[in-house]
Amino acid sequence: MAAEPEAFLTAAVEPASLDRVHALLETVWAAHEDVGPADRMAFAIAVTEVAGNIIAHSDGGQALSFCVRVRVGTEHLEAEFEDPGQRVAVDLSAVEMPEGLAESGRGLALALRCVDQLEYRRVGELNHWRMVRRRAGA
Repeated sequence: MAAEPEAFLTAAVEPASLDRVHALLETVWAAHEDVGPADRMAFAIAVTEVAGNIIAHSDGGQALSFCVRVRVGTEHLEAEFEDPGQRVAVDLSAVEMPEGLAESGRGLALALRCVDQLEYRRVGELNHWRMVRRRAGA
C-alpha cells in the first residue's frame, strides 16, 4: 500500500507562524477538494489550537521551531506536531472547557471536541502531538 500524501511545515515558535499553519492547511484543501467543509473547519480548529499552544508555551525563552505534518486519507485527516520545547504536563482525559469568563484554557478543550483522537507523548527531548479526525461519511 502506498503512503498517504503528506504536507509538511517547519516554522519558528512565534505568533506569525500561525499564518504559516493556516497557509499549509489551505494548500492541503486545494489538493484535496473532496474534504468537506465541516471536516475542514473542525480539523483546522484542532490543528491551529495545538499550534497555538506550542507557540504560547513551548519556548521557555529559547529560539525554537516546530514541525507539523498533515495527511489526508480516504477515511481520516491526521496531523502530527513535534517540538523540542518544555515537557507538557497535561492529562488529556481530564481536559474540560473552562468557565465562560476564563481568559485562557480553551485550546485543548476545543481541539478535543473537533477530532476523534488527540494524543500527546514525550519522546527523548521532543514533544509529539497527534490528532485524527474521521471524515464525514467514512
